[in-house]
Amino acid sequence: MGEFFSAIQSSSASNITTSPFSIIMNLGMALVLGLVYSYIYSITYGVGKLSRQLQHEMRSMQYTILLLTVGGALIWIVVADNLVRAFGLAGALSLIRFRTVLREPMNTIKVFYAIILGMACGLGQFLVALIGTLFICLILGLIHILRKKEKNAKKKKHHKKIYSEHEFKI
Repeated sequence: MGEFFSAIQSSSASNITTSPFSIIMNLGMALVLGLVYSYIYSITYGVGKLSRQLQHEMRSMQYTILLLTVGGALIWIVVADNLVRAFGLAGALSLIRFRTVLREPMNTIKVFYAIILGMACGLGQFLVALIGTLFICLILGLIHILRKKEKNAKKKKHHKKIYSEHEFKI
């Protein structure tokens, strides 16, 4: 049985380095690929006009896909080649999934990231935690800006419609 666990640990991700450049490259590549995947998801989500509810679900899922892609990279940087860390993370995530009711996928992802960052800090991987936090905050900031622009565009469109319907005659 001991040979089994030795074989698992020797064949895992031991080539992952935690230099600042390597962390940024890994997370950056995950970000780029997550953006591509999220965009393709939006194209293939549905055909024709979508209801407001479906549009909201699609946007939420796009952001979730993006964050999960970067989160997956961060997990493997933190877990690296340690089987115990992997099982610890799986146990922590099962608590989120089965013990907590989070209606919005984005909230689940935010809790997920908090666990990953806490795990990185607990393992003394402060550089990984710091760079990971910066990436997560950057992505969340961009998502916030995009949502705000979308909301403002809808308001302007709505106001134009109201003013055009009620033209004043002098």
